[in-house]
Formats: sequence, structure tokens, C-alpha cells
Amino acid sequence: MEKSYSGKLKATGCFFSLFIFCFFTVQQPKEKAEEYNLKAAFIYNFTKYIEWSAASTSNEFVIGIIGSSLINDPLVEIVKTETVNDKKIIIRQFSKPEDISFCHILFIPQKTTFPLDEILAKTSKGTLVVSEKNGYASQGTALNFVIVGNKLKFEANVKAINAAGLTASSQLLKLAIIIK
Repeated sequence: MEKSYSGKLKATGCFFSLFIFCFFTVQQPKEKAEEYNLKAAFIYNFTKYIEWSAASTSNEFVIGIIGSSLINDPLVEIVKTETVNDKKIIIRQFSKPEDISFCHILFIPQKTTFPLDEILAKTSKGTLVVSEKNGYASQGTALNFVIVGNKLKFEANVKAINAAGLTASSQLLKLAIIIK
């Protein structure tokens, strides 16, 4: 038991360290790749602070991406060595909303050309929808990356998180910009 508690403290410390690191300045072109490395790390760390209530019998944890995004390569690197609750992480690429199948996390890139309501209509309960387009959290995504004062942050729409049948830890919500 003590080992488990110690592990949780260590994971929490690593998570907070990552967020402190991520709140540093995000810069331009060359650093655009670094921005997506950070976003991929955020997405992976979100898995530690979101509770998926539906018990899944699958041995895979699926992260979907609608369209193309610079986040794909950093996520592929993460899944080579990491798991979520002892489940292998799978990255699925969806070309259009009609292609969306169940995934635990769905990432919507900033440059998506598809209407948000079409994408959200295709997501199922149990999917954490993460975006990076201004205003998307207030329009229904659970988490949304934003740049505030040249710093990478994220918004959280608690209503959308709960509507998806998910629970966000208070530690995660303390770091978020809460959208009402």
C-alpha cells in the first residue's frame, strides 16, 4: 500500500513538473514541433487524471486524431514505451467525422475543416474530446489547448467531461482554465 501511495505521489509530482515546464513560453516555427511534443505529453498525462467509468474489456487504449496534425509523430513516440492502466496505446487516424469509431481520447486539430457539431455527434460516451481551436471548449469539447501570454495552457469544460461519462481529478482541474 505504501508503495502504491508513493507511486501516486511520484506520478503527481511528475505531472505537476510537466505542467510547470509546459507553462513556459511557446515560441514560433522551430518550436512549433516542441509545442506538439508538449501537447502530446499533456494528452498522455491527461490519461492519469481522467477516470473512464465504463469498464472496458479491451486491452487497448485508443487515441484518435481527426484529420492530419503535427501531434501524430510525438504521440507515436509516446506509445512506443507507455501504456494506460496496463493497456497498449493505439493511435487511430480518422479522415472525416463519418470514420470516427470508439476511442478513449479524440484529438481535434486546430486546422480541422469539419464542423465541430458533426465531430461531436460521432463521438460516443466515454470519449474525452481534446481540441486546440479557440472557443471549442465553450462549444462542447472537454479539454482545449490555448496559448495565453505565449504559454501553453488548457481549458476544461466540466459539463462536457461529465456528459461524456468521465470524471476529471481535482488536481487536473486546478491546473485548467475552467469554462462555464
